[in-house]
Amino acid sequence: MLIGDTIVKSGVNMDAEASRSATVIGESLRRSRSSRYLDALRQLDSGGAVVDAARMAAIQDAIKAEFPDGPASWPLGWVAKCYLGVPYEVHILDLSGQIVRHFKQGEALPGGLERARGLAASGRYATIEVYSDRIVAIAMDGTISISNT
Repeated sequence: MLIGDTIVKSGVNMDAEASRSATVIGESLRRSRSSRYLDALRQLDSGGAVVDAARMAAIQDAIKAEFPDGPASWPLGWVAKCYLGVPYEVHILDLSGQIVRHFKQGEALPGGLERARGLAASGRYATIEVYSDRIVAIAMDGTISISNT
């Protein structure tokens, strides 16, 4: 049933449920990241430009463990400094936690990820999580800095 802009289903206020969900996701954004998660993301450059299935599975498992509320709480993507060397500058991991791509300097990043490039390329952070309304810079020790964009 629709009451104004609020959906009521079986006596449950859907705005309240959405608010609780947003609160849980917001809390997870402010939480330091685990060493397991950071170690898995660091594996993106090991072994060259192609990530094998076993490493990709380990990365996906670490993401799922770090964000237990499911894909709705995941970033749109991750951007980090690429250590493969010239000509690569940064690499990305997409929302599905599956697509890894290495980008050359000046090559545009897709899907709103470009706004994280400068921080990622600096090497000051382990990774940058990109959300629709903010970026979360993750330091090497797992501490976070949030910037609303």
